[in-house]
Amino acid sequence: MPASERFDQWEAHLSDFYVPLAVSPVPQESFHGWIRRGSYGDVEVSALGSGAQHVRRTKSLIARTDDEFLTATIQTKGRGRLYQDDRVAEVVPGTLVFYDSTRPYAFDLDDDWGMSVVQVPLSRLRERTGLTGADLPTAIAIPEQGAVGVVTRFFRDLTRLQHTNPEQARLLAAPALDLLASAVRLAAGQGPPPRSADAFARERVLVYMRRHCTDPALTAQRIALGCKMSRRALYRIFDDFEEGPAAVLRRMRVNIAAELLLRDPLLPVSAVAHASGFATERQFYRSFRHEKGTTPSAFRKAAVALHNTVRPPLVNQP
Repeated sequence: MPASERFDQWEAHLSDFYVPLAVSPVPQESFHGWIRRGSYGDVEVSALGSGAQHVRRTKSLIARTDDEFLTATIQTKGRGRLYQDDRVAEVVPGTLVFYDSTRPYAFDLDDDWGMSVVQVPLSRLRERTGLTGADLPTAIAIPEQGAVGVVTRFFRDLTRLQHTNPEQARLLAAPALDLLASAVRLAAGQGPPPRSADAFARERVLVYMRRHCTDPALTAQRIALGCKMSRRALYRIFDDFEEGPAAVLRRMRVNIAAELLLRDPLLPVSAVAHASGFATERQFYRSFRHEKGTTPSAFRKAAVALHNTVRPPLVNQP
């Protein structure tokens, strides 16, 4: 297929998946592009990437649809510039930006790029934030550092997980709307509303736990101290989990152990236990059986057998 036809298809896909857009390519040897999407209630989350291009949302394109969205993009590769409301945001990997589909905007992407995209109806966002269109922090480059970075990492991780494990992604996505509302209000210079504040606080704790879960000395007390909150506040934000933060920590460690068991079939189970944060092998076996319904050795053996069964036959390459 000629490059021009591939690009026309790309423009059509972008307009179908998001809002009507005018897209023009920057001269390049060959065009390439990809999109992976997930839907979680009112929140659409996708990952996409392509070659250099210019994207425009004009007044005439806005008139073609009644849909109103706020879009947030997190740059994962490449550089670019977003223009809206007489502002220009320079985006680099890790940068979060917001833009409003009801007003013209332009996005210039200078080279191969990738991004995570979050799209939510403006009506739902207004309900969560109380902000009007004029208050929205559009075309402002928000770095990954700071409080908003917690939300940035959440959505970037979600787009990765929905590609490798859609079921886990669906569970992780539960607070997506509240977290996005928190990021919008924080970027606008306001604190998150109470409902969003709880989701934001939980994600901040989860980020800390993921970072330190392989430390066998990590406890609820240390998590509370590390996140600068009381033990009571810590347990309150985990009300949805029957056993509190301890159950979440156990699940994180077991998931790390499962990945290690599959990644290195020769790694001793004792080494897996230590590397995933368990103080003793006995604690590891008990926790693994509780989460997976089987022993670590049986889990590894079944996974290897399944891999050998479904492995495709070798094909001679031309």
